[in-house]
Amino acid sequence: MAQRQIAPLKLTPLHASLGAEVAAVDLGQPIDEPTRQALSRALADHLALVFRGQSLTPAQYLAAASVFGPPMEQHYSQHNMPDFPLIGLIWHRNGQQPAEQWHTDHTNRERPPAATILYGVEIPSAGGGTSVANMRAAYAALGEDERRRLDSLTTFNSLEGGRTDTRPEDLDKYGAPIQHPMVRTHPVHGSRAVYFHVTKATHIDGLTPEASRAYMADLLARMIRPEIVYQHAWRKGDVLVIDDRATMHRAHGDYDRSQSRVLWRIIVEGDRPKLV
Repeated sequence: MAQRQIAPLKLTPLHASLGAEVAAVDLGQPIDEPTRQALSRALADHLALVFRGQSLTPAQYLAAASVFGPPMEQHYSQHNMPDFPLIGLIWHRNGQQPAEQWHTDHTNRERPPAATILYGVEIPSAGGGTSVANMRAAYAALGEDERRRLDSLTTFNSLEGGRTDTRPEDLDKYGAPIQHPMVRTHPVHGSRAVYFHVTKATHIDGLTPEASRAYMADLLARMIRPEIVYQHAWRKGDVLVIDDRATMHRAHGDYDRSQSRVLWRIIVEGDRPKLV
């Protein structure tokens, strides 16, 4: 099949701080190299990209996701799609609870995701949105002394304890502690952003687990304000790409559980977080 040459991207901003809708890109078709590069740069600049009206098979979805990096294994394998283990199913009827705390995905990995990609397959009639916060703007808004302190801190990250449904093989593969900086430099954009996962971080180096959790919770309460948050209201066929290197996101559980909310999730491998 011939690749379509696509002109410079048509982007419509979705929020003053982050987010852009991408027009005239069919993710079900092969994407040429100039468009791949333009999409990677757009993600680094806008931190969340929305593609409307997509109709994708699992294989097409995996191919489209690879524009942003190589798809990587997800560590709650009990939720993977049968026959397509690199696609996770977000669906409350398989026992999952909405991830309503602010977080960035899979910080317990050596090379955590560059991006989380979500595809809206079944959408409830109201509620069930996904919010994305610009942690680049959050970092910039902190006072100089606090930025300097954060620049010096690192977290140790592991799979959350206390989950009864985690498979032993996932704990074996992904449970070892991984150390990451609390501020990371974006490899494409070159900017700094606050970076941590409040429940995957066992502790901040030099602090007790209790003091670590209290500090991270306080940071989130102070940093995440409406002016840096884009709330995505799902439509069937939406693809939302979230830059995990400079954002946090959360799900909203405010929907009728008698209705289906099914998202397909792919995460793509990024670089090892570092502060430059």
